[in-house]
Amino acid sequence: MMKKKNIYDDASLIKKSLIKDLSDKEQKELDQLLDDQSLQDVYKELSDRGYLKKQFMEYEKYSSQKAYREFKERRGHSGRIRIVRWVAVVAAVWVLALGVTLWMTFGKKENVAPLPVASKIIPAGEKKATLTLADGTEVHVEEITAQILQEKGMNIEYRNGEIVYHKSEEKTTEVVYNKLEVPRGGECMIKLDDGTKVWVNAETKLKYPVTFVGDRREVVLEGEAFFDVAKNEKPFIVKTSFGDVRVLGTAFGISAYASEPESYTTLVRGKVSVEREGIKPVVILPGEQVVTSKDGKMIKQQVDVEEFVGWKDGIYVFKEKSLGEIMKTLERWYNISVDFQEKSLVDLPFTGNLKRYDDINVFFDALTRTGDMKYRVEGNQVILFK
Repeated sequence: MMKKKNIYDDASLIKKSLIKDLSDKEQKELDQLLDDQSLQDVYKELSDRGYLKKQFMEYEKYSSQKAYREFKERRGHSGRIRIVRWVAVVAAVWVLALGVTLWMTFGKKENVAPLPVASKIIPAGEKKATLTLADGTEVHVEEITAQILQEKGMNIEYRNGEIVYHKSEEKTTEVVYNKLEVPRGGECMIKLDDGTKVWVNAETKLKYPVTFVGDRREVVLEGEAFFDVAKNEKPFIVKTSFGDVRVLGTAFGISAYASEPESYTTLVRGKVSVEREGIKPVVILPGEQVVTSKDGKMIKQQVDVEEFVGWKDGIYVFKEKSLGEIMKTLERWYNISVDFQEKSLVDLPFTGNLKRYDDINVFFDALTRTGDMKYRVEGNQVILFK
């Protein structure tokens, strides 16, 4: 008898192994899992491409909604699941959900008939942004590859999708702000005056001083960004409409879109304090997150950080996320709008990974294979229906 805390983590290890994406630490964890003979047999079957193809053909006929309901019901009956049943659940969940990603990877070498679902390919976003200088001059950063801009004691260079601020010979104590605006379908990375790196996601604005002057380092964020803050005796503060995040040196992600009811501060490394006027600050450690609502409530919780900051490393991780929630993320990155003709599809659960730089059709084609939905593309609009 045994109990597993999170079968998705173990299933994910299996998937990563089969697509050759395991770290040394994860390989050790997988080796421990495979000490069980029952799971070892399942792993061998999943390593066989012929077996995988057969299972995927069954998957095309299967209703993911029905599978999800049955799985939740089974899991709810008892906290202690026998190993044989647990192995079967891992295999089923992996083949029916996470296995989609693996099939798309292996299937590229097979002669697979294309899906007659959409005639237009929607590509992923790209590196683009507008930089507004102190005098109001607007520069499209993707157009300044071979050019260095001058700004109040700083040289601004754009290379390989990254904006870098270098101190020039000119000295200044004047506080001068630049503003970076990344549109839908865009992304940009920026290295600030103090060495802090910021990955700025689609539909996001970041306002920051060209040179940090005074006893603190402050930036203003509207949207989503990942910060790797350089260690410094001066506190680094990210101001949002939901409150402030204060650090000294750490790595964390913030999603604070004004159009959303909540913001998310997710810590990868170090320690941060999430603050809001009139409320006691909430301090979080790595693997923790603070959810802040517009009415001022703050909730601290444990999370899988990859679900919230994986986009920075080129992958979206979804665990039991509804299609409606997922589409909010993908609409920004792919610069599309999604129309749910069948409202029941909004709550359709999905577990799996999506490579950030894949065409979005890869994701929709995989969902179409479940038989639960179809889609078509009209301009920049994706219409989902049954």
